[in-house]
Order: sequence, then C-alpha cells, then structure tokens
Amino acid sequence: MEKQVQDGLKAMRRATLTVVIACISMPVTSAPQAPSAESAQQYLAMLLKTVATQVRFVDAAGRTNYVTGKYTGDVKTIKGGLRKTKETVEPLPERVIEKQLADLRVAQIDAIDAYDRTNNCATRITQVVAPDYNENKSSSGDDTRAFSFTLTYTNEAWKYEPLTRFMSPAQVIDWSNVRINRSPEHYLTVTSKGQAFPTIQLTYFPGNPDLADQIEFAMKFLAMSCGADPGI
Repeated sequence: MEKQVQDGLKAMRRATLTVVIACISMPVTSAPQAPSAESAQQYLAMLLKTVATQVRFVDAAGRTNYVTGKYTGDVKTIKGGLRKTKETVEPLPERVIEKQLADLRVAQIDAIDAYDRTNNCATRITQVVAPDYNENKSSSGDDTRAFSFTLTYTNEAWKYEPLTRFMSPAQVIDWSNVRINRSPEHYLTVTSKGQAFPTIQLTYFPGNPDLADQIEFAMKFLAMSCGADPGI
C-alpha cells in the first residue's frame, strides 16, 4: 500500500510539471498545450535564477575545470645603519602554475547548438561564473640589530587564465546523447560529450525532493524528445 501511495504521488507531481512546462512559453490567454522540448529548455534555464548549479568540464587527462597561469612576485629589501640606507627590488622567478576550479557555476544556458543555430535538442552553456580564483599574498620581515636593520617586503601573485577558456567556444550539451543521474542527495546531473572537452557535466542542486522530481522529469522528457535513452 505504501508503495502505491508513493507511486501515486510521483505521478501527480509529474502531471503537475507537465502542465508547468507546457505553460512556460504560452501567452496568458492561451490554453495549455502538450509539453515540448522548447518549453523544457525554458524551464531548465529559468531554474538558474533560483537553484544552485555546478558545471564540470573534464579534459582528456581527466582534469576538471583545469586552468593554467603564471606565478610572479618581487622582494623589496631596505638595508640601513650608520646613516646609510640602500633599497633594492628583486623579481622572484616566474613559473607556470595550474589548478582545478572546484566551484564553477552556470549563469546562462541557451537552446543553441555548436554551430550557433537555435536547436531545442542542444543546450549551450553560454556563461559560467566562479569566485575569484586568482591569489595575491604580501608579507614582510624585520631584522633590526644594534647598528643596522634589514626590512623585506615580499609580494606574490598567482594569476590564472580567465573563464573565457570555458566559454570560447561555448560548450554544448547534446540531448540526443546524454546520461541523467540522480544522487541520494537529490542532485541531478546531465552528462554529455562536449566540443573542446570530452565530457561536460551540468548539475542542479534543488534542495528538496519535490523540486528534484520536477527537474528529473524535465531532463528526461527533453532527452526522450530528442531521441536519447536516459535510462528511465
């Protein structure tokens, strides 16, 4: 009996979402129509305003959201004593640096394919955002003695390539060839092959099971509309 009740509740949620998806792009005066790939795209895009997301671009080496950059810095030294003061500035050795961004979020998606054409079976990840991942550090030292002193001021910077690395060209999810997974925490992830990256993963973090049901239904409806088998 309990399983029948749960199945009934899920069916009711899916029926409700079907109406929501169908109404997204309809004028107020229009009667609801059958849901479409276009309205499912609009629903998933609309959720970006209220639902946390994360995107992972995985390269051929298995690195996620991988960026490179350059380390630079300098050390200013001031030496003095017995009326004489000398100041020097020496650059620190530059070197190539790298990191994998843990918190890369999606700010905008559009139903546009890799050829810049409107396509309801493709989702372009148009804009991504992240907390500032460049680093700057300053430190100082003071070696003061009876008749002399040495002051040092060290400035270091770790500067990485910008997020345009992931947006130029923008990566596109092909809904005709995707995998859709739901975690025990109700996170919804769609995995697809990218263009510059072998794998791209877009995850929604809905925060509650009911919204997770809706997102899962929208994703699977979109995938099936485009001919994929998302494993339902």
